[in-house]
Amino acid sequence: MRILTDDEYYSEAEPKLRQVFLNENPKLPQFGSNAEEVKLLYEYFPPNVEVVNALVSTASHMGDSSLYLSIVNVVDFNSSMTKHWWIPFEEISTYLSIDTNTFGLSYQLESVIFSPQGKWALMSSFERYAILAGTQDFIQNFSEHFSDIDRQILGYLKIFRECINKDGIEKANIAWLGNFLKSVYTIEEAKEILKISELEKHVNLAPR
Repeated sequence: MRILTDDEYYSEAEPKLRQVFLNENPKLPQFGSNAEEVKLLYEYFPPNVEVVNALVSTASHMGDSSLYLSIVNVVDFNSSMTKHWWIPFEEISTYLSIDTNTFGLSYQLESVIFSPQGKWALMSSFERYAILAGTQDFIQNFSEHFSDIDRQILGYLKIFRECINKDGIEKANIAWLGNFLKSVYTIEEAKEILKISELEKHVNLAPR
């Protein structure tokens, strides 16, 4: 395991992340050239042992022997705060053990783990979901570990439907959902997801 300074991160690691994610916003992600497929994982809160082990297994078969971990969307109120790590797969158990002495606030704050080859990246959100993006081969191989992966978005949207049914549309924070779905899925996929979730009347997919 190696801690990266900000300078090391920007020169060594960030260019690989930008091949998958162009920003650090899990609510409105923008994707790089290697984001050939995208999946939403729910419920996800780092470190999810099952998901990380599946990522490591898939990545190992595709030539990775390590990953980067980086805290995102953090106000740099403390310049000495550690925000970036390089973790070889043989030490991944340390990360999975929730070792806060080593990985600090990476468990509490939004973070991203990603491939040193720029083949995949997983960005977590405070709202218990994560966005997984990567090459088609990687995503398809990873998805074999989770038979319900394409239905996990429905579990997330169920929260909003239940809120609307209980408290009314005025109480539901859904203004951002349309743009979010359009950034992750095609328009047709987003329409179908909203139809299944019974949210098509409430979420706007029209361009602004």
